[in-house]
Amino acid sequence: MGMRAPSPHQDLSVKLDRLFEAAKRWTSVWGYSRLMRELNIEFSPPNQSALGRCDLTRKTVTLNGVLLLDPNEALLFETLCHELAHVVTVMRYGNRVEEHGPEWSECMEKAGFKARAKIPKSLIQFSG
Repeated sequence: MGMRAPSPHQDLSVKLDRLFEAAKRWTSVWGYSRLMRELNIEFSPPNQSALGRCDLTRKTVTLNGVLLLDPNEALLFETLCHELAHVVTVMRYGNRVEEHGPEWSECMEKAGFKARAKIPKSLIQFSG
């Protein structure tokens, strides 16, 4: 009786579990540990231009499906953190802060990421 290779669905499930656990750590570091219970995360088709968006009225973060490809895993984590940092910044300081200002940058750095407003397209893999 040998081991079978995990199916792509199992791999995705493990990746999403790790992503959710990381998000819970970041929001805890920021003092918003309940946020992940109140927020929806969804994925858009890979052909969308933005890697991530947050919609505070719908309490939703949308990530580009291209981030689910294995070569983009680090960008998946960074992009979710980027969007969650926007949510936390608005919750903490209101809508009158710069989109990628010092308050947002502080959240990114506390979570262990370099605060960069955009990810160069050259870093994104479009096939697995």
